Amino acid sequence: MWLEMDVKHRTPRSRTPSMGSDENDECQQPLLVNDDTEDPDAVDANSMRFFTVEDAVERVGFGRFQVMIIFFVGAFSISNAMAVMMIAVLAPVLRCEWWLENWQVALFTTMLFAGMLVFSVPFGTVADRYGRWPALWMVAFGISCFNFLTAFSPNYYWVVILRTMLGVTFAGGPQMDTLLMEFMPSKYRAKAYLIYAIFWSFGGSAVIMLAYLVVPTLGWRYLVVFSCIPGFFVLIFFKALPESVRYYMAAGKRIKALQVLERMARMNRATLPPGKLVKSSEAPRGTMKELFKRKHLRTLIQDVMLWCGAGALYYGIVLVSSEIMESKASCTGSSVPGSSDVIPCSCKPLTSKDYISMIVSTYGEFIQMPINLFLVDLIGRKLTLTLNLALVCTFFMLLNLCTSVALTTFFLFGVRAFISGAFSMVYIYTVEYFPTNVRALAIGTCSTVARVGAMTTPFIAQVLLNYSLSLALYVYGGLAGFCCLVALLLPQDTMGRKLQDDVHVVSTDSQQPSEQAA
Repeated sequence: MWLEMDVKHRTPRSRTPSMGSDENDECQQPLLVNDDTEDPDAVDANSMRFFTVEDAVERVGFGRFQVMIIFFVGAFSISNAMAVMMIAVLAPVLRCEWWLENWQVALFTTMLFAGMLVFSVPFGTVADRYGRWPALWMVAFGISCFNFLTAFSPNYYWVVILRTMLGVTFAGGPQMDTLLMEFMPSKYRAKAYLIYAIFWSFGGSAVIMLAYLVVPTLGWRYLVVFSCIPGFFVLIFFKALPESVRYYMAAGKRIKALQVLERMARMNRATLPPGKLVKSSEAPRGTMKELFKRKHLRTLIQDVMLWCGAGALYYGIVLVSSEIMESKASCTGSSVPGSSDVIPCSCKPLTSKDYISMIVSTYGEFIQMPINLFLVDLIGRKLTLTLNLALVCTFFMLLNLCTSVALTTFFLFGVRAFISGAFSMVYIYTVEYFPTNVRALAIGTCSTVARVGAMTTPFIAQVLLNYSLSLALYVYGGLAGFCCLVALLLPQDTMGRKLQDDVHVVSTDSQQPSEQAA
């Protein structure tokens, strides 16, 4: 709802401070954007209506502007997924081409996540202080550049260096999720994100299918080059992506915020709320002190646990799928054939059957979308997340059974489906819980912890699994069970909650308390 209050004439204050006066009080008065002047004392009206960014987004609703945002960041997500999810194919291919040992393959994967780990928080700070758009442009350019250069790597060490740099730039990737959510009305926010998450799944599936067609005939270098094409298209049209209105308001850039809102209203064939757009209070942006306030601390701790677990589980199932299929084919149930003395690297070239199994398992990410779309606004974010993690735990434990290849594929399908859904729900919960002035930093911090989980998973999926398949699966299943308990104990749900902006609207009516607009 919009805020209505009286605005009274005020005479300019004397520059000489008087007893009991506070010169900072002037800064607490609401400033207006769609006025002919920047001076709030020049407003001549007995009664004025005010609205916030949240009011404008809710009034304009979901329309062509939001669809444009979903498709643009979706294309961005496809290019990122093709660059990152290529690890599932490159790891076994490079093992055979350069006779790599298990620890070298694990290091190749881990260094990608190490780059993400180190730079996730700095990218969050950049996005909160300088805007989502500059941070995302650096991500798009860096991923396209370093992914393309990987195709010309002369040896293993250059691949590791370039994949590490790709991880550094991908560390800012979660900021596109922040930008998307900040343009969505509360009624459609969770549904829009779940639909958008399909683009990542499509990119992951596309790179496996591309590898199936290209690697056996042309080699892995052509696979890397072809995977760069979506990223180049994103860079060409990047100028069309708008900056976050909530960032503009948090930064005090009121005129620019109104321009974006007017563009959104025109595209949706709607009108903005009547009245004047209230300027955001310039709260500290992108600082750890703000993020670690006592009121956020418990949720933040539980949130980072969930991100860490989700990172380990998601990339774990990506890496172990082919190894599990090979093990179940012989139904040993507990181990994968070990290394021989003659070939210490255990080179096992991917076959057509391996590619098909990986492609089928990626389809699980598409299946979870309608399930979560139905549940997210029915039972809430917290319970939907808990249910997804409980099913991940169940399917990981079922993978220990000695069953047919078809049933094993179904179990892999289930793990891939529900860990993808859990990851999406963790994103939604984090974005909806934290206020605008620290939202990108919170995403960056949580993403950093997720990379810690992702860094450990290669040593489980590519080292421990070579000694005991059952032990590796029990580790993943236990981790999923622990995360399920953490999700269940989250202090609150964010279903139906407006995004917090830390915007203070001060009334001149002494009978009414100051209000904090969500």
